[in-house]
Amino acid sequence: MRPGRAWRLLRTAVPLRALLTGMLLATAGELAGAALLGVSGWFLTTCAVVTLQADTTWSWMYPSGAVRALALGRTGLRYLERLVSHRALLSAQVALRARSARGAARLTARELRAQRDGTLLTRLTTDVETVAGLPANVCAPLGAAVVTACLVEILLLAAMPRLGLAELVVWAAGLWCARRAHRRARAQLATAAEARAALRTVLLGSRAAFDELRCLDAVPQARRAAATAVTAVESAEWAAARAERLGRLSLRLLAAVGQAAVLVIALGAAPAQPVAVVVGEVLLLAAGWDLLERLPRLLQHLAAAGDAADRLAPLAAGERPVDGGAERPADQPGEGPVDESTGQPVDGSAERPVDQPWDRWPRRVTALDGARCVEASGLPLFGSSATLTTTLSGPGLTLITGPNGSGKSTLLGRLAGRLPAPAGTVLLDGTPVHRLPAGAVAGTVTLVEADDWLADDTVAANLRQAAPSADPAALEAVLDVVGLSALPLDAPVGPGGRLLSQGQRRRLAIARAVLRRPPVLLLDEPVAGLDRPTAQALLAGLPRALPDTALVIALQDQDVDLLERPPTEVVRLGGDLAAVAPSLPVPATRAP
Repeated sequence: MRPGRAWRLLRTAVPLRALLTGMLLATAGELAGAALLGVSGWFLTTCAVVTLQADTTWSWMYPSGAVRALALGRTGLRYLERLVSHRALLSAQVALRARSARGAARLTARELRAQRDGTLLTRLTTDVETVAGLPANVCAPLGAAVVTACLVEILLLAAMPRLGLAELVVWAAGLWCARRAHRRARAQLATAAEARAALRTVLLGSRAAFDELRCLDAVPQARRAAATAVTAVESAEWAAARAERLGRLSLRLLAAVGQAAVLVIALGAAPAQPVAVVVGEVLLLAAGWDLLERLPRLLQHLAAAGDAADRLAPLAAGERPVDGGAERPADQPGEGPVDESTGQPVDGSAERPVDQPWDRWPRRVTALDGARCVEASGLPLFGSSATLTTTLSGPGLTLITGPNGSGKSTLLGRLAGRLPAPAGTVLLDGTPVHRLPAGAVAGTVTLVEADDWLADDTVAANLRQAAPSADPAALEAVLDVVGLSALPLDAPVGPGGRLLSQGQRRRLAIARAVLRRPPVLLLDEPVAGLDRPTAQALLAGLPRALPDTALVIALQDQDVDLLERPPTEVVRLGGDLAAVAPSLPVPATRAP
């Protein structure tokens, strides 16, 4: 448990004044509540004694006024504490999420790919909420409990030293019980976390291989494996809850022992304390123990915040610009990086005619804007001793061909920096691509995988992930490029694009990539699942839509004749036949 890191992380998101104000208000509110309980007990007992003695000289006005003032003060202080603490919580969530999102943008493509199982989303949601809730859920109640217990102990010591020392021993036993319960519950929670990770692996694996499981009639076995994992999670969580309940029960028993000790010591002392004073001390002690009963839960929250801060630390670390300067935000329409000597955009957009609707806004500017060259040197080809050494810079067409399983997708993943290469290098304007943040790489290299991800939203929403400011006319134009002009912009695509056919999903992902206008575009078997005329139209339309882009297209051998023009370079995969050639002739015949 490292709560210090959580506090330091929180201090970077919320002013110290707001944190301390919430803690002070919470402490004052709990003190008012403890005083209210003690004064009320003393007042009621005194009223009963006075009534029995028929004492008409005692005035109840001042004690009654004190009880009312304490009640109103406790309510007001708790209300103010909620306002201050929740404002700090919301501010911390916004600030931490923004920092974590910027940190995620600095991750490399490989690191992002390794967190496709929802790990990164958990960091941005659950972990941020845990750390941001530290002031309201832990700091304020814990500080109030400690201060209240100390003041109660000081009052008992002042009233009767022997009584204070006896209660001090009981307090120490209570802290030991709370600490022991926390350790047991934490061990069970760690087991539950491991079981939950195993459950997630089982569910994700079963979902990804559902078709294979159904074909092999292995769905019942997968269901039993998932049920076993769920049982393991529930058992560990139940054991953790049981340890926490036992801790609270131990504290309640110690509270009863402490209150009984007050009665015995105070009433058995010579001279004995008045009954009303003893009752007030017992109730004051009860208020302190009521706060300390929360200690096991507070320790759990504190440990969870420390663990969450450890996981967020890599994302929330200081900015590390790639080029040593500050990362520039995306420019507004009409702006862009320019050459100071000529005043022209460095990406050559001044020379390119604006004849496409998606040319109305600039490419997203990143820290590596202007990078337009990918260099591969000595990159091994799957299943062969041959290597790939090439430079990808537009315009041009590089064809990667070979049978199924020859490594076309693997080669594209290595060129995009998403997969490690056993040898060789892939450089983006002289920098190893696997060391660059994914956001910086995406500004130059876009990879459309064979089964690219689509959001459970409309067609327009998926396209606007690449160009948020695109108008409907531009979206319709890019859909026309990929042969989806009949697809409505407001049509839902479903989870993972399941409401669309395989060919439609693939072409929608390609249309999204066209909107980015990347200098280098990698396409993994873009015509799979398409009829021949649609495939030919797609391959012919991409170079016209992206005249300045270096296209790298992976095709199976039987699809090579779909190309309208010969490629500038061919990478042939497939065992001993793997080779790199400058060009490949394309048959002149075309299907009708």
